[in-house]
Formats: sequence, C-alpha cells, structure tokens
Amino acid sequence: MLFALAIKMTLGSGLSVLSGDGSIYVFATMGPWSDPVCREYETLIIETGDLLNGIQNHVMCLQGDSSAQAQAEARVEFRPDGFSAMVDGGGDAIEGEVDGVFSRHDIYATMELAAEEDLRIRLDWSVLATGLSSVQIELQRLGDLDGDVNPSPPTISNSASSYIEPVFIEGQDVLPISQGRWRLRLLTTHQAMGTKPGFQEGLTNSLHEATYVSVGDVDGNGVVDVQDVLILLDQFGACDGCLADLDRSGQVDVTDLLQLLAEWD
Repeated sequence: MLFALAIKMTLGSGLSVLSGDGSIYVFATMGPWSDPVCREYETLIIETGDLLNGIQNHVMCLQGDSSAQAQAEARVEFRPDGFSAMVDGGGDAIEGEVDGVFSRHDIYATMELAAEEDLRIRLDWSVLATGLSSVQIELQRLGDLDGDVNPSPPTISNSASSYIEPVFIEGQDVLPISQGRWRLRLLTTHQAMGTKPGFQEGLTNSLHEATYVSVGDVDGNGVVDVQDVLILLDQFGACDGCLADLDRSGQVDVTDLLQLLAEWD
C-alpha cells in the first residue's frame, strides 16, 4: 500500500513554495512489550526537497504466521493546470503463533505557499479511513481575518476518522485562493492490533484534484459562459460565501458581473 501526497501548481499563477517540513514515523512490534520477538521502527524528518521529490518509509516484523507492518510515503508535485493532493498510509497486525502484534504509522507534514495573485480552483476530492485510523488535509491562509485576532478559516478542510467501520466522503468544490501566504497541512495515522477484532488492519486514503479556472468561472467548469451569468443573477444581492461573490465582498453585485464579463470565453 502506498502513501502519497501530490501538490501540482501553476508556476506562472503567482503561487510558489516557500518551505516545507514534517516527519514520518512507522512502527511494528510483536511479542511481549518488554521483551519483543521483533520490533522495528523509524522516524524520517521531512524537508521541502523530500516533499517535492518523494519520501517513503516502511517497516515489517514477520515470525511464522504472525506479521506486523506499517508503511508511509509523501510526495509533492507541480503541474501547469492546477494541483493534486493524494494521501495513503496504514498497515496491519496479524496474530498467529506470536501474541502482542501491533503496528502504527504517523505523518505530519506542512508546506508554506505564496499566492501572488487571486486564484480560483475547482476541487474534486475524497477521503477514506478504515480500521482505527484518521486522515486530514487542510489548506489555510496565514494571517488574521480582516486584521483581527481571529485566524482565517481553512479554505480546504477535509478529513475522515474510522472506528472499525470504513468512512468514505467525497465532494466537489469551487474555491478562492486569495493573494497572500498559505499553509498546506497533512495529518494521517493508523493503529493496527492483532488482538482487537476489526482492528487488524487500518489504512487512510485521500485524493484531492484541483484545477485552476478563471476567477469569473462561477461554476468552475472551465469556461466563462451564460451558465455563470445565470448563477450570478440567481445569487444577486447579499450573499456571503456564494460562488458568484467573485471579489468575496459578501455581496453579489455589478462588480462581480463586470469581472465575469471581462473574462467571457
């Protein structure tokens, strides 16, 4: 099983990578905790280049018909038309002739980004967690909201946590990326226990596919056309958070219409 993170961004869009860091931890053990038959673990420190080039980690214990393993991989990648985020991680704990089988992985990674201009993305995403695991992907603008002490809310915040029963969520969003500094944050973990029914395996998976579109592309379908005008007219007036509020003023008005028409395909 793979754990991968990919972020693909347009170099000419004004969005650039400032820094990245984090860590990957994998752990597998079997036998008594104080005197294990096997115990393997490793922590890798993540730097910007690791996220860009790809970094992975895997450990395994195997004794007869008993096994424990955990694996994780992280990667950041750019492309001209948008960005993607994919995340997978997990492991298993199979108890046979050896008791006390357990595995775990943890990933914490962040990347700071700079948007030199206002952007707009169409985001298709899904998150999955099984066993005892959780995963979260978050993109948040750094700095206080309107100069106040309240942090800006995350623009992207998708997560799943499971307790035996799988949790799968998917959706599509059209989102603004305003000029400024941003932080991409990724968290994922699992614990697998051979003695716990339903917890012998845990995994996380997330796929986020974002495509840059024109700021005037209200519905994010890749073209600015009459359908965008109809949505704008339907949302005309006070409408905080509406798709047609292109300048994010809390109101859909003539300014938004003029911006849409200026980008007409």
